[in-house]
Amino acid sequence: MIDASEALDEAQRRTRELETIHRLAEDVADTLDAKDVLERSLAALLEMGWFTCGEALLRPSPGDPLATVTVGLCPFESLEDCPRRPDLGASGESALSGGAPLRDGTWLLVPVDDVALLALAGGEYVSQGFLGAVTDLIRASLNHTHLHERLAEKEQQRSRLLQAFLSAQEEERGRISRDLHDQIGQSLTALLLGLDQNIDQPDPASLQRLKELTSVTLSDVRRIALDLRPSVLDELGLEAGIRRFARDIHERYALDVTVLVNLPSRLQHQEELVLYRVVQEGLTNVVRHASANRASVVVTSYNSYVQCVVEDDGAGFDQHALLPGEQVGLMGMRERLEVLGGSLRIETAPGEGVALYARLPVR
Repeated sequence: MIDASEALDEAQRRTRELETIHRLAEDVADTLDAKDVLERSLAALLEMGWFTCGEALLRPSPGDPLATVTVGLCPFESLEDCPRRPDLGASGESALSGGAPLRDGTWLLVPVDDVALLALAGGEYVSQGFLGAVTDLIRASLNHTHLHERLAEKEQQRSRLLQAFLSAQEEERGRISRDLHDQIGQSLTALLLGLDQNIDQPDPASLQRLKELTSVTLSDVRRIALDLRPSVLDELGLEAGIRRFARDIHERYALDVTVLVNLPSRLQHQEELVLYRVVQEGLTNVVRHASANRASVVVTSYNSYVQCVVEDDGAGFDQHALLPGEQVGLMGMRERLEVLGGSLRIETAPGEGVALYARLPVR
């Protein structure tokens, strides 16, 4: 039977638990920084008298050891003077891997999520229910900060991609302008002058040269038009479009390209266009940067996905060493695929060629 004093103590303890949770919720509500969330949480638990001292630890990156973010109520000038800390790192890793609070001597090690931990001294009378409610609250706040960080990173990536896209667009317009001026414009000027010379006194040899020049100019116009919009893709589908582009690459740059497309039926127009642009950008990068002798394009389907693989035997590269301006093409491919729920994976290393894996769900 519980007497009146025990009931009063229980009521007071529960009231203090609610006050702590309320204060903790208010303290972490206006921050979007993970370290700040842990610091405020630790301060609230210590100032409300639940523990005598403690630390908040966080794993900076996958594979890194736990690092102390903040310390509360430590009586020592240096953390290394504390006799309770020698095995804190190993014990903390055990608690994180187990996913549940772990008592190690005077330490109560409380994993918040898979990268954050509270190491608290004392707290022998803290109830499991209260500890679980505190952990859930801190975890929810950390998840909020992680989500905000991912959204901010995604927004920065989109901003960089937009800037790179605009730059690439202007560069492409400049290239088309140069092609029109240097090739088409000069050819048409030569045609005009040649026709003027042959109006009054036609010369068969000169007219034959003008005919050949007209044929070359027409081929240049068709090439520019195909680069901008491949009509064969609309008319005959993805395989015909890829084979046509691979043939053009071989004729213009002497790059051997093997093409294998195995699809049970035609894809939707947007899907075909995205995969074609991936192949186009991939083979263009091979020509520009890889110094390769051979390349291959393989498009296959399995389950509800289509996979497109573009490989070469060229120089390869270090993905982490790319400058922002050198990532425009890769970012463009990845963004096109992600719009349709797809993904892009790159396997490469210096001297080992490049393999692009584009994966796209079929609707």
